[in-house]
Amino acid sequence: MVNAPAGAPAAAPAGADRPSPACLSAAQIGEARLLASAVSSWYLNTIDPFSPHAQNVESRLRHPVHVVTRRLLYGNIHAAQKSDVEAHASDLESLFNDDDAEIKEGPEQLTRRTEARMEAFLASIAVALREDEVEAGEEHMDDNGAAPKARKKEGGKGGKDKKKVKKQQLGESPPAKAVRARSGSSAHRIYRQIDRGELLYRLELYCRALRRMRAMMDADPSKPMEECVIRYESKKGIRSYVRIIVQNYLRNVDCVRDVQKTLMNLVLRATLILLSVEVWCPELRETVHRLASEYEHKVSFASLAFLSSPDNSAETHLAPLLTHYFEYLQMNWESLVSKCELERMLRTVLDADLRHFFKNAVFHSVGHILDECRRERESLDNIALPPPWVGGGDAKDADEAMARYCSDPAVVKQALRDLRREVITVNGQMLPPSHSHTELAEHLGEILNSNQLVSPRKSMTMSRRRSTKKRMSNYASDFGFGLELESDFSGTESDASLASKVDVGLVDRLARRLLISASRTGTGGDAYFIVRDLFGGEEVEVVPHHSSGKANVNQGTIEIIVKMSSVIIKQHAKYDIFSKPIVNDSDALIQFHTTTTETIQLQQSREGPLTLKEKKTSMTGWRTLAIRPAYYERIPQMH
Repeated sequence: MVNAPAGAPAAAPAGADRPSPACLSAAQIGEARLLASAVSSWYLNTIDPFSPHAQNVESRLRHPVHVVTRRLLYGNIHAAQKSDVEAHASDLESLFNDDDAEIKEGPEQLTRRTEARMEAFLASIAVALREDEVEAGEEHMDDNGAAPKARKKEGGKGGKDKKKVKKQQLGESPPAKAVRARSGSSAHRIYRQIDRGELLYRLELYCRALRRMRAMMDADPSKPMEECVIRYESKKGIRSYVRIIVQNYLRNVDCVRDVQKTLMNLVLRATLILLSVEVWCPELRETVHRLASEYEHKVSFASLAFLSSPDNSAETHLAPLLTHYFEYLQMNWESLVSKCELERMLRTVLDADLRHFFKNAVFHSVGHILDECRRERESLDNIALPPPWVGGGDAKDADEAMARYCSDPAVVKQALRDLRREVITVNGQMLPPSHSHTELAEHLGEILNSNQLVSPRKSMTMSRRRSTKKRMSNYASDFGFGLELESDFSGTESDASLASKVDVGLVDRLARRLLISASRTGTGGDAYFIVRDLFGGEEVEVVPHHSSGKANVNQGTIEIIVKMSSVIIKQHAKYDIFSKPIVNDSDALIQFHTTTTETIQLQQSREGPLTLKEKKTSMTGWRTLAIRPAYYERIPQMH
């Protein structure tokens, strides 16, 4: 049985601690039902019975669902409960009929997670019927010997075409126009389509979730839209999702070998809808795999012993397993969404082949790891990290994203706490600790606009010489990069403040960039999660260097390098890999160094005094992560 993790509290009652906006009124439920009915009626009246169900979903259902999604989240949904219901329905139908219609409700695009919910919903409907469910020639009958219901809507003319279908079944020729349109086909294949009742049922559940999101957004417009609302689902709503999966499963499974594959596919698609995410994390996949395996075992035993029919087995064994699974989602939705978002990030930034290799490779020694890292050096040195606002919300540019990030007092407080653990230098000068965003900006401005910036060229010469000596004895000499080497820049360009003043707005943006990059719970944790994904595993643990117990060593340093043409922010970190379980006196198996680099392009402004301002480009906010093993000396073997 799939249960919540050990120690987790029992499932809370559906109505416990539920915010009032999340509890839909009868009027709000009616609005959702009306829109769902409008979509299902239009779709079944316009589908092509000679096209497969999945093809009809893509060509005829996608646009209406998109229109209704926008209407529920951003449009005038209250018209559905007023006297102008007919006008409201007519407006929807006109939008449904025009695929290229400009939808002016809401932002230009749906949020990434809302779009993911919609795509998962359409995909779940597309797999509601198997592709081989087709009727041809004289076999145009369902299991009961009657014409399928979807055929009543053939050609979008309602029940008027019922007689035509019967005539074709009796051997009469179809209209000449239809014959010419399908003259290239040897047989007239009429595909089975989704039942009206099932489609309406699914659409109503989808629209209710969106209506709940809208109600919560209207109750407090200052808060971002809450995308995942599964925790507010009632027990009746959960039973509805269970019923859909059970019916779909029984319709799609013919033999025992299809049980696990089909069941996992259906449950994971439903999970994407309920959590409103694009991909499922490994924990969800493992949980669903256990659910499917347990049910497969019970079904196999019952079938062999002739104890139960498939329908009875699904009702007796599958429904309870699914109910427990959805309760597990309700209790752990927040952590599961975070893990799914992390998995999405890893799939986005890491090459699939590179990730598969390192996650499945078995390394026999440190030298083996170094050899493989050397072979993949180009990929490990150039991992592109997108800005946090790309696909991460409604923010369209850096200013809006950073302003939103820094407007949350709790987030800023934690970021400042993380920032004080770092050693920050600006063109070689130490940045004093800061206790607020304003104080951080003041310290940055004082250093950048002072005439005391010195070129670090001379101070770097000795460190480079020491590094050169060090590299000569390294086993992985081509991997060696000490943190001190990352400050290599032109001394002439570094003295930017001597030639011009830095714009106040640029100083504020730099302060916000520092908060974002230093936050270990935000983008500052990207390096850790990527190293853990590539080099962690069931038998080893990736630990930030300062937490290994050896200590008084900083987690990393942040360098800000100001030039006349750009500002470069480099964040360095070290990660140790230990065998599990970790004991106090154990040594790390290997250590990895990471450097995350962001370049801010500058331009000179000649409006009044000469100042440096940020220049927006297509790469604004993008960062590059480099991962390399630490230095290791080759020890000569004694013979």
